[in-house]
Amino acid sequence: MEHPVFKWLNRLVLIIFLTIIALIVALNIYTNREYQSVELETPSYFNEITAVLAFLIFISMMIFQRRILTFINKLPFKQIVVICLLIISFLLQLITVWKLNVNPSWDFGTIVKSSIHLVEGQELSEYFIMYPNNILLTCILAVIGKLVTPTLLVFQLFNLFIITISQFLIYRITTKLAGKSVGIISLLMSVIFFPYIFFAPIVYTDTISLIFLLGPLNLLISKQGKMKKDLLTICIVSVIFSAGMILKGSLIIFLIAFSIVLLLYLNSWKKLSFVIPFIILLIVKSLFNFGVYESEIIDKHRVERYSFPVTHWIVMAQNEKKFGKYSAEDFQSTYQLLQANSKDKVKNLHIKELKKRLNEKGLIGNLKFNIEKISHTWTDGTYYSLNKLRRVPVHPENYQHLIDGKSGKLLLGYARVQHLLLLAGLLLIFKYRKEHEFLTFAMLAVVGFFLFFLIWETRSRYLVSLTPLLIILSCIGYFGFNKEKNSIKD
Repeated sequence: MEHPVFKWLNRLVLIIFLTIIALIVALNIYTNREYQSVELETPSYFNEITAVLAFLIFISMMIFQRRILTFINKLPFKQIVVICLLIISFLLQLITVWKLNVNPSWDFGTIVKSSIHLVEGQELSEYFIMYPNNILLTCILAVIGKLVTPTLLVFQLFNLFIITISQFLIYRITTKLAGKSVGIISLLMSVIFFPYIFFAPIVYTDTISLIFLLGPLNLLISKQGKMKKDLLTICIVSVIFSAGMILKGSLIIFLIAFSIVLLLYLNSWKKLSFVIPFIILLIVKSLFNFGVYESEIIDKHRVERYSFPVTHWIVMAQNEKKFGKYSAEDFQSTYQLLQANSKDKVKNLHIKELKKRLNEKGLIGNLKFNIEKISHTWTDGTYYSLNKLRRVPVHPENYQHLIDGKSGKLLLGYARVQHLLLLAGLLLIFKYRKEHEFLTFAMLAVVGFFLFFLIWETRSRYLVSLTPLLIILSCIGYFGFNKEKNSIKD
């Protein structure tokens, strides 16, 4: 990043990132969506008490930062500590599956049942004609089902494995960047992280996507905490990011962030490598589509004719009643339009409807709408996990005991305090002004997710894919980089 323009761009990313996080933190202080996500009314003083508690813990961590690091540095057998934390995490998730298991419903249920159908040699249902973006996860589960047995428990154990490996990779990446002590703190944070515990029974793209971020990042970052810049690594990382995008569309943000980092940090003509991720994305996407259509598990022409266009999610993102969340009314509208019209005509009708919704709200209305939309997306410390656990639970009495009375208040209070502390740690990144590839990548990803979910259908659980970066950044914000490794000064 020798040219002044690139230095300026990097500083601009930092300014935009801090502005967005400041807005999100401010919204989180005054509002929350933990109770609303389980369709309960927020108790009086819940916001005030939890905000004060989060502030006190924040101040305590700032005061005792050195003592915490010194204590961890003195721990003997750090590898055993890491293994013990991972075992505890797996057991916590296992208990969640045992006590709070759910009968598969919504998209989760469709994917589980369809993967079993694939194992039995059947074709995919019409759901995948409309939503071909969920084919990859269904195929992954079908492969696991063939290798072991196609049951919900096997798929859930796979989900637990992905979450636990992801936690280990959070530790590995943080250790490379900031040293083993901060790495252990990041692991502890991920072990007690609300969505990683309570999404254990839900086998869906939210948690499975974690490996498609952390795998390439772990490969990309050297033991010295620097980005590897050889062509082979860039290509492998691009392939995995591309597969992640096929699994979950919003993960294209990671690929774009990676491309921008290549442009900013590679020298001279090597900056042209920023196009490699996009070329590989086209290749990987084409090969995946070819494989799916050639295997005849789904009809290519029906997908091309009846799959929902991207304009559907953009129009739904402006649904005033739902604040940009899923709308059954918008789903039915698009479905019926596609039955009677060409896809191009449906896109044009969507654009007209989009203009209408924007114009009806007006300037002030759009501003208020987007603030409320941001709140629904970014102020839910449960990341919508409890809402998913309340859908057709195997043991409804366990779920009721969990959220009723004092236990529910303590649980949702824990989620809110943890979420506030996580976001507050991101603000402390301002201390590290020297350019660093990982910081730039992580900040670009956060900015990208923020902007993406302003224009796209949104839900707090969609942020689960981003949470590893939030944890790593927040831990670095609180406890700093290993300065000997990375030569980054406060």
